Amino acid sequence: METVDDHTRFKKLVHRFDPHARLKSHCSLPGGYSADVTVLELEAGDGTSRKLIHRLHGEVDLQQNPNVAADEFRVLQLTHAAGLATPAPVYLDATDPLFPTPSLVLEYAEGITDLKPADPAEYVMQMARELARIHRMDTASRDLSFLLRLEDDCGSAIGRPPEAPGVTAGERELIPLLAPRWPLPRSNTPVVLHGDYWPGNTLWQDGCLTAVIDWEDTRRGDPLFDVSNARFEILMLFGAEIMDIFTRHYESLNPVEFGCLPWWDVYTALRVVNKLDFLATAARDESLIRADHHWFVEQAHSRMGSCRGTHQPPK
Repeated sequence: METVDDHTRFKKLVHRFDPHARLKSHCSLPGGYSADVTVLELEAGDGTSRKLIHRLHGEVDLQQNPNVAADEFRVLQLTHAAGLATPAPVYLDATDPLFPTPSLVLEYAEGITDLKPADPAEYVMQMARELARIHRMDTASRDLSFLLRLEDDCGSAIGRPPEAPGVTAGERELIPLLAPRWPLPRSNTPVVLHGDYWPGNTLWQDGCLTAVIDWEDTRRGDPLFDVSNARFEILMLFGAEIMDIFTRHYESLNPVEFGCLPWWDVYTALRVVNKLDFLATAARDESLIRADHHWFVEQAHSRMGSCRGTHQPPK
């Protein structure tokens, strides 16, 4: 049962960015892992209806990035201005926030999450197309200094001694594959990253990708990070052949240097190795997930050849 405080907060929130609108209803969406997501239905001053999304980040996001709401809002301002398929940002409630922590309001994006598409090949090619557009976004005149640097995350994860307290058995197998080569040579210009690009963070309508959502993990770094994350998730959902279709189509649209992809694949495997039980579903139990993970590591390890570039720090 909703509390009076919830309704009052949302009414005050709406008044802050649209004093002439009236809050008709609010409804929490299920399944939010990293943020509480609420649909707000408004009646504008002219009587028209408007649907918005309110996002309140959870403790995990805030521990990783205390400025997560502001960063997500600013990135969505960039992507929306660039004409990308992302929700339009409406309001950042950061000064004297109404909720326990800063939150943001976005336009409602039409579509549904579809993890069982009729044509997986076409589906992942659309995903590759939109990811390439994100990575090609022109940010030359934009200040991106607010974004966290991917390489700092990588250094923290890979720089731990395998015998250090808290390092798991799965991590101990993977860190030695990466540590001798890390930091990787700079082979690609750092770009704005989604940070968790996978089918579950896309919306679809009539077979078309309508929006890329949930930008709380956005970073600045090598585009192969996003590519690799998507590859692993696509492998688990659709298999190796569809994963390769995604990779080839992305490369055809954004021909960056792919020589370091095996290292990024192993880094992806390291990031998820302690979450494999969480990724299991009724259709794919944990043993199948672990088999996919093992195969993903082995295919990457077998291709760890040259990884050329420069060791320049990001500007």
